[in-house]
Amino acid sequence: MSFSLFRRFLLLLFAASLITSFAYCQGDFCKAVMAITHDAPNSFRNIKGTPFKAKGMWESGIKVPGTIASRFVFTMGLYYEGAFFQTRNKEELKPAYEKYKALLNDCLTAKGYTLTAADNFYPGLGDFKKLIYMIEEKDEPVDPKAKHTLPPAHISMEVEYNKEVGKYTIVMFIFEH
Repeated sequence: MSFSLFRRFLLLLFAASLITSFAYCQGDFCKAVMAITHDAPNSFRNIKGTPFKAKGMWESGIKVPGTIASRFVFTMGLYYEGAFFQTRNKEELKPAYEKYKALLNDCLTAKGYTLTAADNFYPGLGDFKKLIYMIEEKDEPVDPKAKHTLPPAHISMEVEYNKEVGKYTIVMFIFEH
């Protein structure tokens, strides 16, 4: 086998492993997001980790692939918060935003969620819509003894800017309901 042919073979093998690796990670990404979503009716009690010293915050017992930090927070309701990407340079946001948007779309639309995009709250971030994934409510109560139904969990992703530290962050939220 010539050196050139061998190089092509290695390149093809490398490309195939990258594609397989991405597909595997995408599956793990979706499994982690859905595990958190499915525990929402239980107030995330099966996956909330150790409480932080700050009141109303807990570690996450599930690592969503791609997150650089995550936690559960209770302020006007309980939710999961996972940061995907952080930078000081606004121009670096687009590839990461598109990557996680695609991962969420592939995962959630296959599970029956619909996507709504809303304008970004932060000035200068109009190119980065707030993505909201919701699923239609079911008519039956989560608890058969309950008289009402809880709305299903919903997921959002948005780009935030913290003026104090001068950083942009892409964050996913999974709300209890």
